[in-house]
Amino acid sequence: MVKIPNTKENSKRCICPNCPTYNECVVGKKEKLFCARGKTPCSPEKQGCICPECSVASEYGLEKTYYCHIGPEK
Repeated sequence: MVKIPNTKENSKRCICPNCPTYNECVVGKKEKLFCARGKTPCSPEKQGCICPECSVASEYGLEKTYYCHIGPEK
């Protein structure tokens, strides 16, 4: 599987902040782009995942979900 570049362009395209799983802890830390940067230490409760809808995910052919829990695509 491809490694996702941790770039400003990908960060701007990232839709993580719109995800129902995105919680106050993650908001406070301004975390996103989990498919490139890794999982969050905030342990958000799984409330649905929009990773498959993200243009970053589709560009790189990502097939998993909940990168905020499982870490980056490898």
